[in-house]
Amino acid sequence: MKKDSIKDETKPMGLLSLILSFLALFVISGLLFFPIEPEMRHLFIGLDFLICSIFILQLSVDLIRSTDRVQFMKRHWIDFLASIPMIEPLRYARIFHILRIILVVRSGRAIAKQLLSNRRETTIASILLLLVLMITLGSSFMLFFETKDPHANIQSGGDALWWALVTISTVGYGDHYPVTTAGRLIATAMILCGVGIFGMISGLITSLLTSPDKKQLLNAQREQQMLHQIVVQQNEILRRIGELENKPDNPPQSKPTK
Repeated sequence: MKKDSIKDETKPMGLLSLILSFLALFVISGLLFFPIEPEMRHLFIGLDFLICSIFILQLSVDLIRSTDRVQFMKRHWIDFLASIPMIEPLRYARIFHILRIILVVRSGRAIAKQLLSNRRETTIASILLLLVLMITLGSSFMLFFETKDPHANIQSGGDALWWALVTISTVGYGDHYPVTTAGRLIATAMILCGVGIFGMISGLITSLLTSPDKKQLLNAQREQQMLHQIVVQQNEILRRIGELENKPDNPPQSKPTK
């Protein structure tokens, strides 16, 4: 495996893909091998569609940024195949992706270095991971608690997913809301986390708008190099001037021999 591909696998988005791959396998295993209720099945299908959308988005961005797109497709064609939504058994092809990343990620030092050197990508990966985890846990627990109350208006997986999305975005349409005590506690936690996530998104957008681009950074580096050269030349001139000032005007003459 090439060095560039190793760096790509250990980047924050690659680690996000690893975590979501485990989550996708868990969801698909629940759909295929465990007897679950129809409401929970609809919820899992919606979560699988959300995870597949993130997979396709990440792969498309990596394909556009790749210098050799043909080689990229040769290495990741099975990842594209495993990201097709609504065909659940294909998700088990993500096992190859998981094994590839695990073989690449051999030391925590390499992971920490990539996370620190790609802070923007780390922020984006963290936001996406938090969104998926919050939607998954929030909608699942809400559906579990609310379906036990006959007066609840969250009775299906679609209702739970819609409620989770609306709550995280802090919009709050009010068409679906919890009526149980446990559901209201979950809603409170979701609202607080949603405010924090959108605060992270606002900070990321501000950073992207205010930070200099690559061209400006290159110009700044060139200006610093020019200033450094000017300072070096001035120091050299001052040194030579000092040598001339310290040089005696009339050198001692040798005594005439008799």
